[in-house]
Amino acid sequence: MEIDYNVIPKIVLLALSFLIVYFFAYRKILYSVVDPLFIWVFTTAFSSVLVLDVLSDWNDIIHFFASQACLCIGMHFGRYVFTRKNLKELRVDYIINIEDFEILRSTTYLLLCIYILSNVFIGYSKGYALFSDVPTESKIANFQNGFGIFRKISWSAGTFVSTSLFFLFLTENRRKDLFFLFIVVFFSSLEGSKSAIFQIAVSAGIVIYHPYFLNKKRLINSFNRYLPILVVATFFVFFLVLAKENADKDEVIFAFVRRLLYSADSVLYYYLPVNVYYFKDFDFFDFVHRIFNPLLGFLRIQPYMEAPGNIMVENIKVAIDSDNVTVGPNTPFYIEGRIYFNYWISFLYSAALGYLFIFIRQSYFRIKRSSAFFFVFSASFVHFSSSLIIDVNLAITQCFDLIFFVLPFYVLTSLAISKKLKVNVPSRWLRFFLTP
Repeated sequence: MEIDYNVIPKIVLLALSFLIVYFFAYRKILYSVVDPLFIWVFTTAFSSVLVLDVLSDWNDIIHFFASQACLCIGMHFGRYVFTRKNLKELRVDYIINIEDFEILRSTTYLLLCIYILSNVFIGYSKGYALFSDVPTESKIANFQNGFGIFRKISWSAGTFVSTSLFFLFLTENRRKDLFFLFIVVFFSSLEGSKSAIFQIAVSAGIVIYHPYFLNKKRLINSFNRYLPILVVATFFVFFLVLAKENADKDEVIFAFVRRLLYSADSVLYYYLPVNVYYFKDFDFFDFVHRIFNPLLGFLRIQPYMEAPGNIMVENIKVAIDSDNVTVGPNTPFYIEGRIYFNYWISFLYSAALGYLFIFIRQSYFRIKRSSAFFFVFSASFVHFSSSLIIDVNLAITQCFDLIFFVLPFYVLTSLAISKKLKVNVPSRWLRFFLTP
């Protein structure tokens, strides 16, 4: 799609129309503008515009919007199930074990040191992506050729630390925790990601909108008061990156609109004949095999397999003999359904994914008794699992990284401080993870 000042009003008006529809479809599930689901709703409004412009086959267009409807139905069904369960439960006060705070704080500070050292090493070895001439390419290149582990540390430790520091500040009101949080914000902005700062706001929102903090209206009001500052900081970094990568202010504006549209950039690749043909024989067993490959590959149990998005790009590069694109797009649910299932069963897949999304989310918001560590860990897990509707592989990889790079340090810290390991895990979580 060619972007210019003539077409921008049409794009914005159409995207706004979709946004209104999607907002009313999900409004009973959303809790804030920093809700990951709200961010997805916002970007999906622009993705819908791109779909109408790019796709010519009405079967593909209908499949896209029907998949969106099925995802929404799955989420609302999950919400209905959890609402009925809540009505049957007596009101219980939310309790977090304060004895665990010392262990949580020590674990957080230890991971903060690891996070800082990791970012300093990347900056010293390859330079910070934000300062390069092409930040978007640099943020990818910085973690290639054996440096991928540092990206995993930034994902896992960075998200856990920012979530924990915000939780500790809310509960104990120590200014040094807020100072440490600003350090995480600083290094996150250097990564070259346009939304890195806003992701910290997302972590904060997941914590503060938990019912445990609902009786602390002053905290919520303060958070909402300072939220615009985080939004402005996010857009500052966003436009700084675009300004470095584009020649003039007009190109920056066009690139901004294009970036919103290309939140569904997989649409540009998958529906091309070369990719439709390539994936036509994939089935459910390929889904199972590939979905866990990033975990098994990291543990060196099996070789890494190329992600579907990367395969799509490679197929195009072969066809047009181009090396311009360095990484493939995410593979959202409506394309995963087409690849691993057939046209019709993919609707059930979309609904099931929506239900799973809500199941994980509501399980967190219904935690009534917990250790401080498990509360923060669960909030971080919910943050990463929100990527399920963006790319299941990405969500599983990030959740695994959270477990792999955070839990061992908690175990060591807990054993060093209390000489024992005790985590107050709600019984419903144990049933979920331990039931065959």
